[in-house]
Amino acid sequence: MSIQHLLKTNQNALISVYDKTGIAEFAKGLHELGWNIISSGGTAKVVAEAGVPVTDVAELVGGEAILGHRVVTLSREIHSGLLADASKAEDLQELKDRGIPFIDLVAVDMYPLEEEIASGKATLASVIEKTDIGGPTMLRAGAKARRIVLSRAEQRQAVLDWLKAGKPDEVSYRNQLCTAAEYECARYILISAKYHGGEDVAGWIGKRIAPTKYGENPWQTPAGLYADNRVAPDPLGLDQFTHQKGWELSYINETDMHRLLQTVTHIAAGFEVNFGRVPAIAVGVKHGNACGAGVGKNAVEAVQKMLEGDEIAIFGGVVMLNGPIDAGVATALMQHHMPEGQNRLLDGVVGSAVTPEALEILGRAKLRVVTNPALASLDKDTLEVAPILRNVRGGMLVQPNYTFVADLSADYIERHGILSNQQEQDLILAWAVGSTSNSNTICIVKDSRMIGNGVGQQDRVGAAKLAVSRASSRDHDIKGAAAYSDSFFPFPDGPLVLANAGITAILTSSGSIKDPEVIEAIAAKKVTIIMLPDKIGRGFFGH
Repeated sequence: MSIQHLLKTNQNALISVYDKTGIAEFAKGLHELGWNIISSGGTAKVVAEAGVPVTDVAELVGGEAILGHRVVTLSREIHSGLLADASKAEDLQELKDRGIPFIDLVAVDMYPLEEEIASGKATLASVIEKTDIGGPTMLRAGAKARRIVLSRAEQRQAVLDWLKAGKPDEVSYRNQLCTAAEYECARYILISAKYHGGEDVAGWIGKRIAPTKYGENPWQTPAGLYADNRVAPDPLGLDQFTHQKGWELSYINETDMHRLLQTVTHIAAGFEVNFGRVPAIAVGVKHGNACGAGVGKNAVEAVQKMLEGDEIAIFGGVVMLNGPIDAGVATALMQHHMPEGQNRLLDGVVGSAVTPEALEILGRAKLRVVTNPALASLDKDTLEVAPILRNVRGGMLVQPNYTFVADLSADYIERHGILSNQQEQDLILAWAVGSTSNSNTICIVKDSRMIGNGVGQQDRVGAAKLAVSRASSRDHDIKGAAAYSDSFFPFPDGPLVLANAGITAILTSSGSIKDPEVIEAIAAKKVTIIMLPDKIGRGFFGH
């Protein structure tokens, strides 16, 4: 097709894509609607083989691709056609005088840079080879000039349908396409910058995949869940969960699920590392901290232990299991230790799957039911490893994730006393809950159920008193229980609160100049104390 023909119309489409899925059909659809196709290289070949007339980019730019096809579309002719202002007669006249066609549609995707980086075989040379320059440049030019811009393969059919329908809501739809193109470029360039910049560059970009009614409070609107995980997504990412039934998920539901995942995966990792197995686990959370946790031989037993830990605090909470939700689990959640004829009020339950019978039981209370098959396969390798980004005023804080797992057999462990097998299990459960609760924290566990969690205190004595108070106020027998402290005791007063309440085993860290006094005071109470160095395993969380 001649350049002169292209000059007679604005319906010129520039197509240059790496992902050629459906591109022939897209080009054919445009041609049938009266559009002229401009393309080059492999894309032009696919279009021509489909019987669609195509003008090679080389005809526009006065020469073929150079530098091993690295420079094709980076030319004055292409970008003049993309950037000319259609509302300015002088722009259109200048294009005509220079023999440059106006381009009103550009369909471009980019080299698979993210896939190359995630392949495990990436080198600097291979990453540079997969770094697209022409694609982002054309997308940004088209977006600036409010052209019809396609930046992803899945947009092709939708754009064809829109053109066939006569371009309804054209200004809004073009803006939507241009926004998507700008987003794709921003995401692509950030991936490149993070690879090359290493620890000197941090950032995150996503798009809203699930709105929430509001944020933590009704006046915090709008709010929602944002994500965009295309290559090797985290199986336990919140974007991988399915809302099966019940009210829409709230912002607090999402944050509770995030916190539950930290606790559940730490319990699984702790048990696998220390005991070679992952038990049935149930954790309940309220306002971002575990208010109940239990492990057992099966899910029903774990749920019952979780509920018995604090039947008051779990009111309105969210529960997560590392297995399916069946009728037995649903019945336990609703009725265990409840007066006959009354159901427990919960906000949601999350498991690896849900049976129709369980949905019926839980649906009567309009309970939110959420599933993710990955919950059935928790182990030490399912801890979240992505860096933690935290917005602060004027910037962002970045730190590695919480991936430490306490190993009671490690050579860094300092033992003062003897532990039974049950005490070891209780200490690991207490560690997993306490190290994923807002610090300062002291967590008390007995017989595989959490009975007291003293979270968010400014001093360790206060955390100890709160944990003991919560356990005793729920009529738990504290004698023989185990406790975890998320950092060292600066004085003997904190552990003595625990010992005097009947606790017989404590897991804490070492690092205080008062460690000898603490050990001596605890030994006098015949309490076993297990210490790990504060620099290795301090369990502060949620600051």
